[in-house]
Amino acid sequence: MRFKDLDNEIIEKAKGIYLDKSMTWDNRMTLLVGLFGRSERTVRKWCSEKLGFKEKIDVEPEIIMIAKKKEFDSTKKRFLITSAQNATRIHKGLLKNIEAYAEFIDAEILVIPFRYKNPTSVFSQSQTDGEWWDTTITKYLTLNRHNLNNSISVLSDVKIQPTASQPLQGLEGMTGDYSCVVGHPRMELKTVPVMDVNRPKIMFTTGAITRLNYTDSKAGKKGEFHHSFGFAIVEIKDDETFFFRQVSANDKTGEFIDLFYNVKDGVVSDETEFEAIAMGDIHVRNCDPRITDITLNNLFKKLRPKKVFIHDIIDSQSVSHHNQKDPFILHELELQGKNDLNAEIEEMLEWLTPFSLFDTHIVRSNHDEHIDRFLCETDWRKMTSIKNAIPYMEYAMAKLKGNAKDGVIPYIINSKFPKMKCLNHDDNISVKGYLMSSHGHLGASGSRGALQQFSRLSTKIVTGHSHSIGRIGGAVSVGTSTYLRLPYTKGASAWVNSHGIVNRLGKFQHIVFFETKDGLEYTTLK
Repeated sequence: MRFKDLDNEIIEKAKGIYLDKSMTWDNRMTLLVGLFGRSERTVRKWCSEKLGFKEKIDVEPEIIMIAKKKEFDSTKKRFLITSAQNATRIHKGLLKNIEAYAEFIDAEILVIPFRYKNPTSVFSQSQTDGEWWDTTITKYLTLNRHNLNNSISVLSDVKIQPTASQPLQGLEGMTGDYSCVVGHPRMELKTVPVMDVNRPKIMFTTGAITRLNYTDSKAGKKGEFHHSFGFAIVEIKDDETFFFRQVSANDKTGEFIDLFYNVKDGVVSDETEFEAIAMGDIHVRNCDPRITDITLNNLFKKLRPKKVFIHDIIDSQSVSHHNQKDPFILHELELQGKNDLNAEIEEMLEWLTPFSLFDTHIVRSNHDEHIDRFLCETDWRKMTSIKNAIPYMEYAMAKLKGNAKDGVIPYIINSKFPKMKCLNHDDNISVKGYLMSSHGHLGASGSRGALQQFSRLSTKIVTGHSHSIGRIGGAVSVGTSTYLRLPYTKGASAWVNSHGIVNRLGKFQHIVFFETKDGLEYTTLK
C-alpha cells in the first residue's frame, strides 16, 4: 500500500491502534505493519510525521513545573547534589544513605532530573509515557539554577543527555567566574584556566541515584559503562568560599565514604584511614609549606594513609635545562643562591623526612630526570656555575658504577631512606584497581601524556604532572602542592592545589585546598 492510497477509514483505524495504550508497543507495531503492508520503519514515519498521530503535550507535568520553581534552603551550608533519570527505579540503598548523611551534617538534598530521549528507548514512544520520577525523590527535584554563594552555581536548568561522552564540554563560559555543578550520571571534572586575580574555576558532575536504564545501542552501552552511583557535596564556608567533593557509592549497596565518614545501611560512622593518597606535585623548592603542614598535621592525623605516592619530588631548578640558555635567569639564580644542586637536594631530603614514617612511593617524574639530563648533556668544565662540579662528579660516578640505574633521584633518596620505594616508568603499582605509579608525562608510543588519552586505557589511573585536577572516565589527575603562581606560569592558569585519595571501597576522591580568610582549608567538616 502506498501512502496516497490511504483513505479515511484506514487512517482512523490506524490512529486507534497507534494510540491504544492497552496494548504493548510491539503489538501495536505488528498490527500496523499488517494494516499498511509496509516495514516498521515506514509505518513509524507515516504515523508520527505524515499523519501526526504523535501525542502533543500542551501543559508541562506538575512535577516539572514545581521543580523549575524550587529554591534552595539558604540557611543550609552543605548540599548533597545528585541526578535522576525519568521513568527509572532509584537505588534505594543509596537514597537511604544520602538522607542519613544529610541529616548527620545538616545538608540539603538536591536532585537534578533528566530525561532519556534516545529514539530506540521504550520511554520515547510518546511524550508522556516517561514523565515520572520515583515519588521518594520528588520533594528533592530541582530544575532551577542555584547560586549557592558568590563562587558556585548548580546548573539544574541545563539539560544534558545521559549518554553524552563529554557532559561538561561547551559549558565553560556560561557561568562567568563561577564554578559549577552539572547533573549527569557520569562522574567528570575539569578546571577552566583563569587569570591570576581570579579564584580557581572548577566544573564537575554529580553522578546519579537512579538504576541503569539504557538502550542496547552503542551510545547506550557506553552510558551504562560510565554510569556512576553517587553525588557531589558542596560546603559553603562564607559568601566567597566553597569546598566540594565527588562521592562515589558502592554499586550494589549504596555504601559510600566521604572524607572522615562512612555511610552504610543508613548509619554514619567514622573513617580513620584510606588506602592511598597521590599528593599534588611537590617541586620541593616551590612547594607551599601550608600544603605540607595541613597534609601532615591535619589530613593524615584524621585519615592515616596506608600508602603515599609523591610526584615531582624535586624541581631541579638549580640545573634544569629550561634555565641553562637564559643568562638572566642564571644571574638571578646566582644572586638568590638557588643554583646550588647540593642545596636543592638537601631541601628535598629534609622535606621527605616526616614521610619516612609512611609507606611512601616516589613516582618517577619528568622533573626528577632533569638531573640525569644535566649529567648527560653538560661538560663540567664549562658549567655556568662551577659550584656544581663536585655533585656532578659524585652522581656521574654513581651512574658509571651502576649504582644509579633507575636515576639519580632514586639513588639519592634510597641512600638516606632505604625503605622508600622509588619507582621507574614501567612499574605497575595498583591500589584498589587504580594504577598509581604513572606520573602522566609519558603517553602511549612515545607521545605526550594527556588525561583524555589515559581515559582510554584498560585500567583506571591516577596521574600528576598537569598541576590541574581532572576526571574523565576512569582517569583522574591530581593538582599541585606548589604555589599557584610561579615565574613560568604566565597568563591564564588552571593550576589547583589538590591531592587525590583512594578509599577502601575502591573509590577516588579529590581533596582540594582553597585560600580562605582563615588560611588554606579543604572542608568545613570536623
